[in-house]
This record gives sequence, C-alpha cells and structure tokens, in this order.
Amino acid sequence: QIPAGSAPTFPPLRLGVMAEDAGAKPGIAMKVVLGTTSKWRRKLFTTHFPECPAEFMAPDIDEKAIRREEPEDLTIAIACAKADALVPRLAGREVLLVCMDQVTVCNGEIREKPVDEAQAREYLASYSQGHGARCVSGMVVHNTRTGRRVTGVDIASVFYRPFPDSKIDEMVKNPEIMDAAGAFIIEDLEDYQDRLEGTMESVEGLPVEPLRSMLLRAAAPVATHVLFDMDGLLLDTETCYTVAQQEILSRFGKTFTWELMAKMMGRKALEAVEIMIDELELRGRISAEEFLAEREKLLDKLFPEAKLMPGVDRLVRHLHKCGVPIAVATSSHRRHFDVKTGRHQELFGLMHHIVTGDMVTKSKPDPEIFQVAAKRFEGGDALDPARVLVFEDAPNGVQAARAAGMQVCHVPDPNLEEASRGGSHGEVRSLEDFKPEEWGLPAF
Repeated sequence: QIPAGSAPTFPPLRLGVMAEDAGAKPGIAMKVVLGTTSKWRRKLFTTHFPECPAEFMAPDIDEKAIRREEPEDLTIAIACAKADALVPRLAGREVLLVCMDQVTVCNGEIREKPVDEAQAREYLASYSQGHGARCVSGMVVHNTRTGRRVTGVDIASVFYRPFPDSKIDEMVKNPEIMDAAGAFIIEDLEDYQDRLEGTMESVEGLPVEPLRSMLLRAAAPVATHVLFDMDGLLLDTETCYTVAQQEILSRFGKTFTWELMAKMMGRKALEAVEIMIDELELRGRISAEEFLAEREKLLDKLFPEAKLMPGVDRLVRHLHKCGVPIAVATSSHRRHFDVKTGRHQELFGLMHHIVTGDMVTKSKPDPEIFQVAAKRFEGGDALDPARVLVFEDAPNGVQAARAAGMQVCHVPDPNLEEASRGGSHGEVRSLEDFKPEEWGLPAF
C-alpha cells in the first residue's frame, strides 16, 4: 500500500529521470496513456504531470461484474481489468498505460457510483451527519514495451460539518454526481469541509505522488542487483538506540523524540550525535565524544538481542536462492555490525559483501556508500546504477540512493511524518508487502 501524504521535503523525481542530482543518468522517457473517462482525473493529470503529454482512452468493461470484499482488492481488480482491456488496443506501441478505480467507504460500506438519485441522497446525508468518506484508489501502471506492471493503493479521508437539505437538493441536480464514487463532488462541499486526512488530489481520484513513484518504477529498467540498508530495515536496532539515548538524556531532563531520531537516521555516529546535542541545546554540558562513549557501553548490552524486521528472512533467502546478487550498505561501523548481527550470521552470510560506515568518508545523503557497495559486485565497474535496487528506511538513505542514480524502495517507520516521505520509486509498509516482480525480480 502506498500511503497518501504531503509533498516531500526534497524535489520529487520527474518521469523519465532516474535522479535529479548532478551527473545522474536519464531514465526511460515514455508516453503516457491514461485509461479513464473521468474528466477530473484527466484535468489533474494534465495539471500535475506537464512533463508527460498524455492521451486518454476509455476502457470498456463491466465494473459491476467484478466483486471483492475488501475495497483495496476491489479497486485493484477493476483497475487491472481496465488495463487488460486496453493493452490489446495498444499493440505495437511503447507507452506507460495508467488505469485507476476509486470507491468510497463510509460506515463500513463500499460505495461506488450511485445507482439512482435516492441512493445519492442517502450517501450525502450520511456525510452531513459527520461520517467520514474514506476514498480508496487502486492504481495500475503497465509498461507495454516490457510487460512490467506495478500496482498501488492510496487512501485519503474527508470529513464534513453538517450541511442543509437544500445543499443536497442542489447537488443531486448536477448529473455529474452520478459518475462520482460515493456520490459527492469535492468542490460542491468545499465550504463544509471539516478535515482532510491525505491529499485533496487523492480524494479527487488521482494520488499524485504515489502515481509519480509508480510511473518511475514501471519505466525503470529491470533491477539486477540489490543493496540493503541495515538499521531499521533488516534489524530492529532503532529501539536499542532509543532506549540507550533516552537513558543518558534523562539525566539532563531531555526527551529523545521520533522527530529527532528521524534527523539522525542514516548518518555516521559522531555526526548524528552532534545534531542531537545541538537540537537539545546540550552544548557545553556533554560532548559528542562523551555521549558516544557512554552510549557504546549501553548498546553493547542491547545490540546482541536485535531481531530481524518482518519479511527480511523470506526476502533475503528468496533473492539469494534466485541468484540475485545482494549486499549490505550500512552506516554502522564494523564493530557494531558484528555485534548487531551476531544472532543472524548465517543469514548475513548470504550477502555477496558488506560495506560499513567506516569504509567510506561521507555520510548519507551523500551517495558514496551505495556507489562503493555497487562497485564491489562482480563486474561492478561496468554495472549500470539504474539496475541497482536499494532498500532504505530513512529519508537520508532515499536521497543517497537517488543521488547514486539507483532505484529505491522506501520502507519507512510508521511514525515518519508524511512531509518526509516521497521521492522513492516505491514505498511499502514492511518487506512483507514487497512484490519482487514489480521491480523485475523473480516473484516469490
């Protein structure tokens, strides 16, 4: 699932560009075909993707013939059916076909387009009573040149204050309401909106940033090599850092917050602690070196108990069994790496190689660690970075992978604010949700 969210703190990647940093190689620029009859989706796409001149096609399918119990499954199934119907009509053309479907969920009920005016009135009355409209969008991007297909689900919710019956009377007179999932047109209820969870574009049926990532992923070349970050991605060591750092900070009456942790993630130890000392105004009360020495003793007790994150064992063993070259690129120095992985030596032994933070001079978001790790693969000097897939949990790591010209799958901590997400080629809640085939890798 690709969650809705605000614009990222760094510039979003443009279609046809694998990375925006200096020296990055261009990706595959392809024409986009939007398979939709929705005028709202057409307008939104034209507005938000001016770099992608698109044409529009109407898929001719019977949506009512496709049923699923869960709204996420239903929208993906309908979006895939639309793509299946249009792919034959695009024979001989190399395009990125985009198909979508949206339903509204309210009070546990899946709502599609209303069947008549009475149902439209019923739907609108429930929103006026304060019941939220949860808008679920299923998305499919199909590369007709490679046959590569990626899918995603986006969810955004909108809540309204009570509005008069006269407003409902006014809205049902608009024939367009019969073509709107959940029977509401967002502009018509703008004056009554109470709150929005997600983005307005997602409610309107075209989740911009998730779609941008999916277009990049579908257009990218097949991934042939994989690099893993470690802390918070392969191993649950972030909990160890939190416990150790809070124990020290408590003496100073300070709290180690998630926001502070996010600023430190992916950086080398000394640099990260310097940031913490400045943020908490501890300069002069404890030095970074003193803090690190004390923290080191605490971590030596905590690290050996670090557990694998969900989905790690299955994915690493699958890629190794399929002959996909895999490696680790971690900001942790070698001694910490050995302590953290002591219980998991057999699994980490499946890696082609390990690059630790003491083997490079610059921290993420600089791309050095990923560039060094990629070159250590057999034939690494000739390896196209665009064919390397990086797994990262930290925004700094996402930026580093982008700067290296590599593909990146973001597996963020659920506490990471929406404003710090974005810019990756795809996002999953955990490695359990990762679909290798959507990146050109062997399916499970």
